[in-house]
Amino acid sequence: MTFQNILNIFETLSSGTDAFKQLKIDCEHQILKDPSSLENTALYIIYGFAKTYVLLYEDQAVSTDFSSTAKAQLLEYMHKLNDAFLTQQSENILLTLNEISTHYLKSDRVF
Repeated sequence: MTFQNILNIFETLSSGTDAFKQLKIDCEHQILKDPSSLENTALYIIYGFAKTYVLLYEDQAVSTDFSSTAKAQLLEYMHKLNDAFLTQQSENILLTLNEISTHYLKSDRVF
């Protein structure tokens, strides 16, 4: 499974906690298959976001708007990373990872 496959699966799932659980599982499985690629660095960051969302909200009632907004933010990150992977340039991928980290730290940090 590639990063793009994981993105496509997450994109088709609902906005609930189950989607974030599935994303976490998919990322973890892929990371364990090939632990030495830049793609796995990105998957680890996405895995962390998904894991945090599940830990924070699994036992809480959250509004559809809240979960949709969180999913949209994570999808935005994933699309940016996917675009960087398509260039096959390590520098682009690293710059994108840095942009995402900076954006996340300036965001509301919902996950």
